[in-house]
Amino acid sequence: MSDTSDSFLAEHPELLQDDRTSRTAQRVVAALMRPLAAYHGVRSSGWHNVPAHGGCLLIANHNIAAIQEAFILLREWTRNLPERPARGLMHRIAWHAPFKWFPVLQWIGGVFAHPEVARRALARGDALLVFPGGDVQAMRPFQDRYKIDLYGRIGFVRMARETGVPIVPTVLCGAHATYFMLPGAEAVTRFVPLRKWFGVKAFPITAGAVASLGMVAGSLAMPLLWPAALATLAQAAIALPSRIDIEVLPPITVRPDESDEAAAERVRQAMQDAMDRMAKQRVTPWF
Repeated sequence: MSDTSDSFLAEHPELLQDDRTSRTAQRVVAALMRPLAAYHGVRSSGWHNVPAHGGCLLIANHNIAAIQEAFILLREWTRNLPERPARGLMHRIAWHAPFKWFPVLQWIGGVFAHPEVARRALARGDALLVFPGGDVQAMRPFQDRYKIDLYGRIGFVRMARETGVPIVPTVLCGAHATYFMLPGAEAVTRFVPLRKWFGVKAFPITAGAVASLGMVAGSLAMPLLWPAALATLAQAAIALPSRIDIEVLPPITVRPDESDEAAAERVRQAMQDAMDRMAKQRVTPWF
């Protein structure tokens, strides 16, 4: 875990005890997400692979539609495992403005992404959702939408080994086609100190955002272009109707005789195999 997360937790020790999760809020938000799930034609399977009791780590691939996928996962979880407590590790940006003023993500199960917070959640018997690839994976280019890359992050294996909980790989296919992500997401943070301010390692550069900036600039010189500028702004803000498929894979137990790196690769490969299979079932990137 990075020094910034350690220092943020030291400044906000209440995050160790902060559990504002509400089952009522989870059910309400899940119900409200029905139109979003219909828009993306969500299909999910494999929920029987989640252990009925005790802590476990659900390891999933992150995508540009981060907020949408969190809500969609909550809906599918609530529909399939209505009595099973669940939490999800969240980047510390969720505790910055404007998110801290309306902490809906915390209400539906979000907890601060730090090893000690994770240990406490697993000790309570929670199923804990983790996106090891984080913001870097979420901002990967469109051409890498079917690539599972955990960027060398193996902390989830150490956590599973330490706490004795199983790892449940979870794969989302189609979520990364909701926007056209361009290369260069990590490069932005080299020029803008987002990492220092918010701990963000990548910033989304979508084709819609780039086009809208160009069209807005053009409409200042040629006012007749403003309808096109509005259209590109809408595309930058509204996710494309890509079908999202979710598959929960059989649990993986870290073996005593294998290294953390080997266990992480075993998880990654299981996810990649599932992603490849799911991708072959798609006619286009969107369905």
